[in-house]
Amino acid sequence: MSAGDLTLLRLMLQARRFDEQVLRMADRIDGHHHVSHGLEASAAALGLVRHEGDLVATNYRNHAHLICLGHDPALMLAEILGRPVAPQLGRAGSMHLAAPELGVLYTSAMVAGGVPQSLGYALALKRSGAGVSFCLFGDGALEEGVAHESLNLAMLWALPVVFVCENNAGEDSPSLTAVAEAHGVRAAVADGRRPREVVSALRDAAGHTRDTLTPSFLEVRSAEWPGNAAFFPKDVTGPTDLSAAAAQSGSPWYDADDPVLAEARELLAEGVPAERLQAVEAEVTAEIEAAAEHALTAAPASASLAEVAHSDVWAARP
Repeated sequence: MSAGDLTLLRLMLQARRFDEQVLRMADRIDGHHHVSHGLEASAAALGLVRHEGDLVATNYRNHAHLICLGHDPALMLAEILGRPVAPQLGRAGSMHLAAPELGVLYTSAMVAGGVPQSLGYALALKRSGAGVSFCLFGDGALEEGVAHESLNLAMLWALPVVFVCENNAGEDSPSLTAVAEAHGVRAAVADGRRPREVVSALRDAAGHTRDTLTPSFLEVRSAEWPGNAAFFPKDVTGPTDLSAAAAQSGSPWYDADDPVLAEARELLAEGVPAERLQAVEAEVTAEIEAAAEHALTAAPASASLAEVAHSDVWAARP
């Protein structure tokens, strides 16, 4: 990326503002929801590195991935609120969002559920010569046997899949690249608090997979956002304010761990005026607020729950 390019900041800020909006709407949301605070660098990198035709398997913490791929935030919010909007009619909620036109055919909320799914994508893409499969999952997924089986099969069958482990267990957690290397998969690590490093590392991993048609593994290590400590996330750090990038606060989250503020600091150091950052912040904030207003007024729940539940399924009780 060229000096002064605000694309990366805009993508991450869109993801952050979206999740902040979800947290504000928490009392309107049925079922569980997760947010991606601190993990925006890998989501933005995905949006910048993915090619048209590539497929993406993600997990229950998927909002940032879809936003950075270019999904409509108003449609996403309406779906999360349970509104009967196409294509998922409010049945997906927060953890099963999909965007087929962007390569996200389905999202599995099971821990490691998307990992074998990504192998199926990769096998189909290999046969058609159409692209690569991106698989994003958390560090907990590597505790599941299917993740190890998938790494093994991806290497044995030479499948074009890029495994991206979003490890937000904290600085003191051990690296997980040895898990991939044990199966012969090329592995690398990137600091999720340094967004440009993540973009470069993911572009390198994806390039390797495209060139060799073999899997690659990238571990993106991020700090644990304090708001995820409770069963339901709480916005304990408050709405992100880019002006915080201009001074030290004494808080590890603001001063070192927040990737959005880290990118803002990079841009300020390159000579980008603070006013430009504030303009982008205002634009993104207005976009998400408009999306929320649209989601709250769109597609009122006129259909009965039974009608929604029985539509677009293989069989339904008469």
